[in-house]
Amino acid sequence: MESKCFKGMIILTKINGQAAPIKEYYIAYFDLLGYKDFFKTKPDQVEEFLEYMYLAIHNMGIYKQEISSSFIAGEIAQIQIKSKVFSDNILLCLEAGETTNEIARLLAFMAIVADIQLNFILRYGLFLRGGITKGTLSFNEEFVFGQGLIDVVKMEEGAKYPRIIISQNIVDCMKKLHFINQDDLNKICEIEKRIKAGENITDEELNFCNSLFPAYLQDCFVVYCRDNLICSVADDVDVLNYFYYFDAKNFFDKQTMDKIMESIKEVSPADYDRLQVPAMNLQEKLEQHKVCVIEKLKEYGNYVGMAIKGQTSIKERENILKKYLWVTYFHNLICEKNNLPDYKIYSSANCDPKVMALTVQVQE
Repeated sequence: MESKCFKGMIILTKINGQAAPIKEYYIAYFDLLGYKDFFKTKPDQVEEFLEYMYLAIHNMGIYKQEISSSFIAGEIAQIQIKSKVFSDNILLCLEAGETTNEIARLLAFMAIVADIQLNFILRYGLFLRGGITKGTLSFNEEFVFGQGLIDVVKMEEGAKYPRIIISQNIVDCMKKLHFINQDDLNKICEIEKRIKAGENITDEELNFCNSLFPAYLQDCFVVYCRDNLICSVADDVDVLNYFYYFDAKNFFDKQTMDKIMESIKEVSPADYDRLQVPAMNLQEKLEQHKVCVIEKLKEYGNYVGMAIKGQTSIKERENILKKYLWVTYFHNLICEKNNLPDYKIYSSANCDPKVMALTVQVQE
């Protein structure tokens, strides 16, 4: 029902339909860095910026639709992502379930958000700031309501830098065992220690280990994906790692992988064809990302042409520069973790004495 006021009287009228029930969702919310600054500093390029933003968001929708229409992701895993876009704010939601493979759905959702984040950067030079959590929402075509939205918006406001931070409830979920219980795992580890020590084990113990090996392998895969998707940074925050790279060869030999691919080909030829397209490797991601970050450091790393008296504008520019310095730190952190020093960004910081503000020079 809704109310209307007519000559001082309140009249109740019926609304067609009803609010969607409140359910649990995996929720990602982020905005685009530099949106407000663009209107201040480059008003003559607003139309061009609009086209860039529209294209980025449009392609995000196409990618989301491809996931939903995939037989494996959309039909089997039920990964149907809902979205809302307003100005520079983007909300993505996946309804949580209680399936035995629920952790795989969460990992897939996070990987999809990471792909979107990297795509915005590499293709459009647009950096994102936001959060991912699990919470309750009422979500339909007209209306979004719920504590989950309040929580994730608060996360975005506290993210500070161009990064998508991960809530503690998501991290805790990732750290659980999902396919094997702790007692069985302890028993397997104990048997493994005895084998390494040269002790004999019974056939019963061997059969026990073999029977639980598939479940153990699945939890190992969850840990592998978690460690690729979540990165702890200097201020003790867990952030989404858009440089993640999954390599199935870490878990399966060629013969097993061939069997898996043949099974996918039989079930869904379209998914099989998609998987044949080589994914961008970590080095390629870092190389392209490096170009984007250096471009931003050069753009905001000096105050040439700015009025000395414009201290407010200078301070705002310095704050933007610090955000791209954080991106530089994150880029170099990934390089260090993966022993790829040739892809690092080298820069030096100084102070412009005219305006007493931070400057950055890229060493190329």
